[in-house]
Amino acid sequence: MAKTFDLATSPSHLLRRANQFANDLYTEEQDSKALTQRQFAVLFAVDKQEGVSQTALVRATGIDRSTLADMIVRMTNKDLLARKRTEEDQRANSVKITAAGRRALRSAMPSVMKAESRILDVLPARLRNDFIKCLTTIAQAATEAQLGEDEGAVKAKPRKRRN
Repeated sequence: MAKTFDLATSPSHLLRRANQFANDLYTEEQDSKALTQRQFAVLFAVDKQEGVSQTALVRATGIDRSTLADMIVRMTNKDLLARKRTEEDQRANSVKITAAGRRALRSAMPSVMKAESRILDVLPARLRNDFIKCLTTIAQAATEAQLGEDEGAVKAKPRKRRN
């Protein structure tokens, strides 16, 4: 007998609700002029790897290529990032954080840390590490799927043989 669908136990629905909760906490902790979660992730990743390529940023942040390209243009216009063509590949961009970007990152960090803490505070302490491990596993699967799409790797589904 087929299992019936239930929102109360649906992984995709529960992840969406958990994501909304995390977004709400982040928004509560940041002021209205602060960085968005995605902008924070981009600045953080660039700060950790100065001169990173946009392709590597896609991997680090999980933000799709076209969205990330648009974000980098906007963040460059706001003087949070700077980019230039790489010497190795004139089609690729190298991204660096600016002084204003570092200030914005430092300014946002206390609020981000508080929001992160509030997310974990809803869980019993004994479950927090397992929760992070589970989220990491899902995020890694998403990265692998995204890389497969970016590299044009299309996996053919095995066909059922007809007798």
